[in-house]
Amino acid sequence: MNPDPFAPADPDTPLRFDHVLHFLTSFVLYAAVIVGVIAAALVYWRLHSPETYEERFATPARLMHWRLWAHVSWQKLCKRCGLSTSEQVTRRDKEGRQASSTRWFHPKLLGTDVSHTSLRLTVRARMGQTVEDLERVVPAIRDAAGAHSARSVVVSPGTLRIELVMREQLSTVGHAAPPTAVTTTRVALGRCENGSTWNLQLSGLHTLTVGCSGAGKGSIFWGIACGLGPAVAAGVVRLVGIDLKYGIELSVGSDLFTKIATTETAAVETLAALEKLMDQRGQRMAGHSRQHSATRDTPLVVLLIDELAGLTNYLSDPAMCKAAKASLSRILSKGRGLGIVVAAFVQDPRKEIIPMRELFTQTIALRLRSRDEVAMVLGDGMVDKAPAHRISPNQPGTGYAIAEDGQMTKVRSDFWSDDQIHATAKRYGRARTPGGKRDE
Repeated sequence: MNPDPFAPADPDTPLRFDHVLHFLTSFVLYAAVIVGVIAAALVYWRLHSPETYEERFATPARLMHWRLWAHVSWQKLCKRCGLSTSEQVTRRDKEGRQASSTRWFHPKLLGTDVSHTSLRLTVRARMGQTVEDLERVVPAIRDAAGAHSARSVVVSPGTLRIELVMREQLSTVGHAAPPTAVTTTRVALGRCENGSTWNLQLSGLHTLTVGCSGAGKGSIFWGIACGLGPAVAAGVVRLVGIDLKYGIELSVGSDLFTKIATTETAAVETLAALEKLMDQRGQRMAGHSRQHSATRDTPLVVLLIDELAGLTNYLSDPAMCKAAKASLSRILSKGRGLGIVVAAFVQDPRKEIIPMRELFTQTIALRLRSRDEVAMVLGDGMVDKAPAHRISPNQPGTGYAIAEDGQMTKVRSDFWSDDQIHATAKRYGRARTPGGKRDE
């Protein structure tokens, strides 16, 4: 006869296998029911309130997982990436026998920090190691973590902070918002990979944007021009454009520009006029100020060049081409402190096409064709840190912004439609005279 399952256990009765099996089966069944109920509740929560689900459950769980991965995997990661070193240690036991063991030394993970999109690791180099050794393996750490990108910065002697972007915010197209604020220093062009606003500094810097056809250079061009629209209307910024492809690109928003050059002769004359303005400002500022301040009397002048190669290499007259190169080089070398800055756009990054490339103080690399082109634009050491040749053709406007100090940020510019450009130019621009200059 089967024993009563509810009867108290007899301490003298030996443990039976069927009792253990019954207990384990019941435990697994109850656990499965609990897990199923929790899973169903989470699915219901996600479907009916995705915002609160993401905020209160998914995000905290994701951040905890990132932190846990970093601490659990750190030593193994250091070994695999070649950051650790080892030595053989020999000891004698009480009986005098020798025993050998391996002792490992790793860089120290000082701490972790997380945001909604990123995991930041603060690492101190081990003895005999430099921060340059740590920086060399950042791409390997990025791939091991499954991060979209990574960048590093030295925060103190021997200490490196590595930021891993775990959730990229650049997969969708952003649409430009109409500008309203008067600014002469920087413009909002789109988003950074961590979801923050991408603000491009213009004042005091020359900007070179490089990308193959269809990479999205137009979005950056009009992001700058339209973003400065309120300042143009206020009279503290003047835009000058050079577009030797018949002026097709600039014609959409031509009312924003004080002067547009669409022929070779007009382009060379425009550069010469900017040189003259630069000399005048330099003479006035000498002994009074070292830095230009934009006012209505001395506005910031932004020269936008739609295709730089057409100006520096493909002019029909060799003498005119030489003059254009010389004028542009002088503007790049002396103009930024005098309130004359250049934002140039080009497809071909070869040195013979952009002979004054080193005079540009910040660079934006959009989609490029090969590793060699990335090296031409950003330098040999940036190919793995900013792989612009791997950007998808389906993500125009995506690229890497390299600041004056060498810091790299992956970005995506917002899209400007022709209607938006035309509306912004109509709102903030002024009609130009038949001579090509805008009425003041």
